[in-house]
Amino acid sequence: MMAIDILASDESAARKLVILTVDDDPNNLSVLRDCLAECDYTVLVAEDGESAVLRADYARPDLILLDIMMPGIDGYETCRRLKARESTREIPVIFMTALAEIGHKVKGLEAGGVDYITKPFQREELLARIAVHLQISELTRRLQDANENLERRIVERTMDLSIANSELEEEIAERQAAQEMLQEQAAVLEEEIEERRMAQDALLKSERKFRAIFNQTFQFMGLLTPEGILLEANQTALDFCAAEESAVLGLHFWDTPWWTYSPELRLKLREAVATAASGKFARFEAIHQGEDGKTHYIDFSLKPVTDESGQVVLLIPEGRDITATKKLERELRQSQKMEAIGTLAGGIAHDFNNILMAIIGYTDMAQSKLSIPGAAARDLARVQEAGLRAKELVGRILTFSRMSEQEGRPVQVAPLIGEVFKLLRSTLPSTIEIRQQIAVSKNGDTIKADPTQIHQVLMNLATNAAHAMRAGGGVLSVTLSEVHADAALISLHSDLTPGPYLRLTVSDTGHGMEARVRERIFDPYFTTKPVGEGTGMGLAVVQGIIKSHGGAIGVQSAFGKGTSIDIFLPRIAAENGHEVQAAEPVRGGNERILFVDDEQALVELGQELLQDLGYHVTTETSSSKALEMFRTKPDAFDLVISDMTMPGLTGRELARELLAIRPDIPIIMCSGLTEFLNEGEAREAGVRQFLMKPYSAGSLATAIRKLL
Repeated sequence: MMAIDILASDESAARKLVILTVDDDPNNLSVLRDCLAECDYTVLVAEDGESAVLRADYARPDLILLDIMMPGIDGYETCRRLKARESTREIPVIFMTALAEIGHKVKGLEAGGVDYITKPFQREELLARIAVHLQISELTRRLQDANENLERRIVERTMDLSIANSELEEEIAERQAAQEMLQEQAAVLEEEIEERRMAQDALLKSERKFRAIFNQTFQFMGLLTPEGILLEANQTALDFCAAEESAVLGLHFWDTPWWTYSPELRLKLREAVATAASGKFARFEAIHQGEDGKTHYIDFSLKPVTDESGQVVLLIPEGRDITATKKLERELRQSQKMEAIGTLAGGIAHDFNNILMAIIGYTDMAQSKLSIPGAAARDLARVQEAGLRAKELVGRILTFSRMSEQEGRPVQVAPLIGEVFKLLRSTLPSTIEIRQQIAVSKNGDTIKADPTQIHQVLMNLATNAAHAMRAGGGVLSVTLSEVHADAALISLHSDLTPGPYLRLTVSDTGHGMEARVRERIFDPYFTTKPVGEGTGMGLAVVQGIIKSHGGAIGVQSAFGKGTSIDIFLPRIAAENGHEVQAAEPVRGGNERILFVDDEQALVELGQELLQDLGYHVTTETSSSKALEMFRTKPDAFDLVISDMTMPGLTGRELARELLAIRPDIPIIMCSGLTEFLNEGEAREAGVRQFLMKPYSAGSLATAIRKLL
């Protein structure tokens, strides 16, 4: 605009400058007219070359903006004709066209144009170039006027030639200086235009890069005003609640779909916005319902953004989905809880087995001494029955704590399912429909398991499902299918290893469970049933059985939408048959036996049992004294029977010492808890036979004769 001001100071400022625009596109003419009208130019238009030449000859514009591609004669020919006329020769012509190749520019300059602007153009650049060429034209006109004055003065004032020459030289010098200054200003203007263009390109690239990062990150991100108005939300956050950007921008953040379902969360968010607006970092954990219908735990934060003066100008909300982390934390807590309870249960079972050993053993002894059946014999039979039931209960406790060794054999699961639901059908109300879907290949339903325990698992899950539907009825479904444990499945159930599995799914259409209930269903003694209808041990035992078989269990449930429990068990190849060996008759002998146990009652029981079988028995309640006795007379014994868990020397350590003295001595090891020594470990330690307490007189006698 500086060039325009220079012109305005001259006499030409008394009239408005006239610019002729030549273009066959009315839209282009309209755009040019709007740009030029703001600078107070008088704008004339022509839609082809021939009319442009006539109008220029008539109106004598100060500058012509000329398009190249036009019907009739093109811009080049139009420019040549203008330059050929005396009346229009000095009018500066600027080509404006979309032809950007250098050859077109050269051709335009050769035709007489003073400049070449490529469409689309920048308004500031166009106005600047017009101003420059108008100034050049004015200066040229002045120069021509000066030359004419000079010639007239030469003719009129020949006598003052030297003075006139001097003045002429000074004036020429001034004009040259003005020309140079104008060229310098034009160069500076060109440089400024290029810098602005490069800055604008860099800004666009930076914005595209930021937008890509903003939308592609897996975090939920956005932008708020300090008052909580949502300005931006990335695509991840929008997809989470299936919201359109236009529907949420401009709202208070707490009025958007992410928060509206929970009044408590909305209040907490408003407090967090107020905290962040005061310049403090705000963070809390939120529970959201995603578009997938699942509950998601979100680690949410608000970060204030300040200006140079420290004033908060923006807030950045950010959310991170920590659902998987929360699940792992719950599983870890559950695992630690079950480990602690399992350790406690194992310890109780160990002591209880010793008590049962005495009860069952002495009952056997008493029954063998009663020659006449009667009331006492019946009472002893009931004591024996109660003892065996207690033994079975201890076995379940050890299964729950995963401290008992499973005597698994190949079992087909499909027949077990049929058996369980055949039993259940008669006990369930008619409002409950049972559906079975067995989707396995022939003989593809075989696992290595204890069939009684798998039966117990099916009964427990089925009765729980039926209980959830007893009020209003529904559908109880059981599905059996083959599945391969890949990385995706193992990521959901960390107890699994790669390989083939059976997936057993028991589901119901009952009332379902809330999240707080679902997280505790495997806790021992936790139950939602009324007093007298459940102990809370059912699912805890189921979990223990499944894990002891190398499997995994998972639960999906939502309040009001039913429950589905998935069980995964390792699948094996089917076997054709199994040999059944007949039990050997119980026999005794007259060999010498060393019996070691730290429980006095069990020592006395063992002594009486073995003596009744005809053996010569030496007993000891101290493992250290037993070792000294054996070391003194290693050949005085034909067999050693020892408890595993004893103070001082354990059974394992005693066996190691005995075998170091006499490698051929047979040793039977007894224990009430297989965590400390199972049958395989017993053999590795040199122990010939392993008995789990409480054992019967028959199993003890059979084990002794097998070794002797």
